Amino acid sequence: MSVVALLLIPLGLICLSIFVLLFGESPRLRNGIVGKTHRLLTTTLPWFFSTTFRRVLGERTLKRIGSCWLWMCESRNPLLQILFMLLTSVSIGSFMLYAWPHVPNMYLTRVHVYLIPAQITWLYVSYYIACAADPGTITAANVNQHLALYPHDGLIYLPKDCSTCSLAKPARSKHCSMCKSCIARLDHHCAWLNKCVGYNNHRYFFLFLCTLTQFCAYGAYLCVQIYHAFIYDWGLDRAYITDRVDGEYKKMSYRQCMVYILHRDRIIGSIGILAFVISIVVFIFTAYQFYLAGRGITTNEAFKWEMLQDAIDRGELWVTEDDPRDELDAAATASSSLSSTGTKKPRQRSGKSKTAPAGRRRQVMSFAEIDNIYDHGFISNIAEVLFPKPLPIVD
Repeated sequence: MSVVALLLIPLGLICLSIFVLLFGESPRLRNGIVGKTHRLLTTTLPWFFSTTFRRVLGERTLKRIGSCWLWMCESRNPLLQILFMLLTSVSIGSFMLYAWPHVPNMYLTRVHVYLIPAQITWLYVSYYIACAADPGTITAANVNQHLALYPHDGLIYLPKDCSTCSLAKPARSKHCSMCKSCIARLDHHCAWLNKCVGYNNHRYFFLFLCTLTQFCAYGAYLCVQIYHAFIYDWGLDRAYITDRVDGEYKKMSYRQCMVYILHRDRIIGSIGILAFVISIVVFIFTAYQFYLAGRGITTNEAFKWEMLQDAIDRGELWVTEDDPRDELDAAATASSSLSSTGTKKPRQRSGKSKTAPAGRRRQVMSFAEIDNIYDHGFISNIAEVLFPKPLPIVD
């Protein structure tokens, strides 16, 4: 098996597993192979390992393993932050040790000597900013300000109190069980940042994603250009090989030259392949995040809208509307109370209070009938995320 395959197969499996864990519960995917794989990873396999460990290791040891699992996967901890810093630092250190001596070359000008350290520094700075910024934690001191940010739409957000924080729950907020608090306009909990992505730090999350995508793409470009220079430095542009089919001498193709170099300088090649794959994965995730932000929804709300779509497809979503006939009756009553001179007679209050008409219920037949009141257009939605307004002053 080639070096490229050895690198791409594990990375592909990791990316596929992350996709299944993130989107396996989506109504559109939960009944297909993605949903079945999600149940396998989250229900069947944990039950199998739990039963096996209980029989082999005993109940006491299993409880200790369970406590470690809860700490690693269901509470805030810096494990993935440490892993990111470790992988990043090892990759950068390997690049500086093996690739840096080949910069500049015939394809990389001297400007890269100054650009590379600047890129490395900015990556660490952007990651620190994303990790350090407050996501928009809702407290008793600022809950009224957050309540004034967005109105409740009466569909996916209703006025109510958080059962955990015992505070009024602003629209678009959500209580995070890992952060132990409600977060304003929560998008999702990011384990790589060890905190939630919300109203206040969503912009810094985008800053880090764009920086990481550009950094990895730039690293892959540097590795390719170094390999490109090796072709001429090693004289491979003048090399010939024997064709296995007809036995004739043929000049090495560009692909054959790159494969030859990869087998003899695997460190730089591995760094380049890793950087390329990560740049593609992070770019796709960043594009998806921008797509959601442009539609005026968060990752958390995307699942809520999918649940609504599923309810509409099953014919289970109904809305209550004001009956137009009630408005006509009210208008007729008002006109009959006018005097002949055009002045309005004072109404007599009765001892019993009259209740407002309940309206009529109507089944929602199409998702197009649902209006997202938080969608103000693509440009305005993106600007709202990148340049959030200060919290309003509330008396």
